[in-house]
Amino acid sequence: MKPGVDATVRVPEIPGRSFAGKVTRTADALDPATRTLMTEIDVPNPDGELSPGIYCTVELKIPRRTPSLIVPAGAIVFDSDGLHVLAVEDGVAHSRKITEIRDLGTEVEVTDGVSQGDKVVLNPPVDLEDGSKVQIRATPAGPTQR
Repeated sequence: MKPGVDATVRVPEIPGRSFAGKVTRTADALDPATRTLMTEIDVPNPDGELSPGIYCTVELKIPRRTPSLIVPAGAIVFDSDGLHVLAVEDGVAHSRKITEIRDLGTEVEVTDGVSQGDKVVLNPPVDLEDGSKVQIRATPAGPTQR
């Protein structure tokens, strides 16, 4: 988070409308009690629609350092070894440990273990193990980059 980051401000009392703004200042340190960062956003308000003290939501357009990878939630296996996917290489399933960044419902944003273009087993059966032979169907599931 730094000055210059674009922001979109939405006010529940003004539905269907959003206001563009930019981060101008931050406190440069997280509050250890709340784990929040005081941030100031300048929002042009030429019509005076926004008044002091109103509540709003803010969407920050923070640029990613590296693109994220999205894996179908059905491809993720959770067991005593933690989270992993079964990636297919040359017709063989290989277990790869992953780290979840964010659960998006039907998809999960991950790091580690998979790369763009990898083929993963969607809804793997319980008895499918690392090293098992598998056959790829017409529409393989895999991580996508966002």
